[in-house]
Amino acid sequence: MRRKAVPLAWAGVTLVGVIVVILVVSWQLFPRLTAAQTMVEDLNPAFTVERVDGARGGLELVSAAVDAVNPMVKADGVAAEMPKLIDLVAQRTGLSDEEALALLRKDYPHITGLLTSAPFEDVAAEIPKLVHYLGTALFMTPDEVQDMLQRDYPKIYQVTQNFPVLIDGWNAVPGTEALTRFDGTPVRTMPQARDYLSEELIGPVERQQGNFRPLGVRGGVGFLAPLLLVLGIVVIIFGTTMVVLTWRRVPPNPIRFAWVVVPVVGAAVVMLVLALNLFPRLIGGQVLLDDTRPAFASSRIEGDRAAVEHISVFVNSLGPAVLPDRGVATEYPALLDHVAKEVGVPTERVLELVHSFFPRTAALLDAVPFSAATAEIPKLVDFLASTSNVTTDRMWESLRVDFPEVHQFLTNLPDITNWWAAVPGTENLTRFDGSPAHSGPQVRDYFLDDVIPALERQQPNYVIVDTNWPQLTVFAPLLTAVGVLVVIYGLFLGYLTHKQFQREREGPGPPTQTYDEPAPPTPIPQEAGRG
Repeated sequence: MRRKAVPLAWAGVTLVGVIVVILVVSWQLFPRLTAAQTMVEDLNPAFTVERVDGARGGLELVSAAVDAVNPMVKADGVAAEMPKLIDLVAQRTGLSDEEALALLRKDYPHITGLLTSAPFEDVAAEIPKLVHYLGTALFMTPDEVQDMLQRDYPKIYQVTQNFPVLIDGWNAVPGTEALTRFDGTPVRTMPQARDYLSEELIGPVERQQGNFRPLGVRGGVGFLAPLLLVLGIVVIIFGTTMVVLTWRRVPPNPIRFAWVVVPVVGAAVVMLVLALNLFPRLIGGQVLLDDTRPAFASSRIEGDRAAVEHISVFVNSLGPAVLPDRGVATEYPALLDHVAKEVGVPTERVLELVHSFFPRTAALLDAVPFSAATAEIPKLVDFLASTSNVTTDRMWESLRVDFPEVHQFLTNLPDITNWWAAVPGTENLTRFDGSPAHSGPQVRDYFLDDVIPALERQQPNYVIVDTNWPQLTVFAPLLTAVGVLVVIYGLFLGYLTHKQFQREREGPGPPTQTYDEPAPPTPIPQEAGRG
C-alpha cells in the first residue's frame, strides 16, 4: 500500500488539472471573458476622465437648450405670458399695447422677436407654407425651391428641414416608445429624454469610471480563460506523467524533486492574482455590471439612439441661428434681397409680406443671431425695472413669480449662446479618433457617432458577460484558494516522496524471527568411521 501512496498523490494533481479544465468549459469562460475584453477595449475611450467630463459638459448644454426651448414650444408657455408682459409695459409707460410692442421691437428687436415667435408649434406649421410662398413668388415648383435653398442658402434650408421635425417630436420623441427610466417611468418628451440621458446614461459612467478603467490595464481580463485552460492541461499532463513514473518505480533520483513543481505552480497562481490586482479589479467590474445593467437593456440602447438623434435635429434646426457666423444671420437678408429683386419690389416690402403672412416665423428670423438676443436681455430687464420703479434683482424675482415661462427662457438662452462655440468642460474632449469636440455640433457628433455606436456594438457582449454564472467576484477568491490548496498539496506530495525515497534508500531490513512454530532440529553429524 505504501508503494501506491505516491502515485495516488500524483493522481490528485491530475484531478486538479481536470477540475480546472471543466470549470473553464462549463463556465463558458472563453466567450464570456473574450466578450468582456472586447467591451473594455471598445468602450475604454468613453471612460477617460477627459471624455467623462466632456460628456457632462455636453449634457449641461443640452439641458440649457431644453429648458430654453420647452417654454417656447407650447401654447401655454411664453406665448400665453407675452400679452401680459406687453400689457405690463403699456401700463408702466402709459402706452397702448400696440405702442408698447412697437417700442420693444424698436429698442430690443432680437429678444422681442424671439419672445413673440412663440409658440414654436406655429413656426413649425408656417415654415412649409413659407417655402410654398417662395415658389409662388418666384414662379418655381416646390422641388425647384428646395433645390435653390439647398444650393444657395444651405443653412436656411437646414432650418426648414429640421425645425418642423424638432417641434413635431418634442413631446413624443420618435423611437422612444419603449424607453423608460430605470424605475420604469416612461421617457417620451425631450425634457424627459434630457433627464434620462443625464441621470441614467452619463450618471453611471461618472460613477463607474473608477471601476471601468482598471479592467483595461495589466492585460485586461481576456487572458484569464486561456491562462486557466493552459494551466489545467499542463497540470494534467504533468500529473499523469508523474503517476506513470512513480507507479513503474523509475529510479528515484530523476524524479526525487519533481514534487517541487506543484507548490511553485500554486504560489505562482497566488502571486498572479496579487500582482494583477484581480481582487479590486474584478470586484469593481461586478459593481460596474450591477450599476449599468439597466442601461444596457436593448430597448434603452435604442432609446439612447432616438434621444440623441432628436438632439441632433435640435442642433441642425437652431444651431445655424445661434451665432453671427453660423449662416442664417447672413443668408436671411440675402434671401429677402433675392426675392425682392426677382419680384421687382423693395426688400422692405418683401419683409412686410413675410410678417403679414408668417408672423411667428418672421419674428423668429428677426431674432437671428440669438447671441444678439442674449446681449439685449440685461437691457430689457433693466428697462422693465426702471419703468416699474424697482431694482433689477427685484425685477428678476418678479419675472420668476409672475412670468415663470418667460423667466425660464431668459435665464437659459444665455447659456446656449455663450456655450455654443466652446462648451464648458469640453476643453480636453476629443472624438475617439482624437479630433477635438468643443462646440455644440462637435459634442453632438461625439455622442451620435462615437458613444451611441459603441453602446450598440457592445450591448450583446454585455449580455454575455452579465448573464453567465458565476459573478466576476468569484474568480479572484477562487484562483487564490486553488493556489493555496495546490501549495499545501504540493508540500504534502513532497513529504510522501521524501518518505518513499528514505525507505528505498535504506533497503529491506533483517528477517524477523517468529515463534508461532518450533524451529526445526539441528542435525548431528556422525563421526567418521563409526558403524
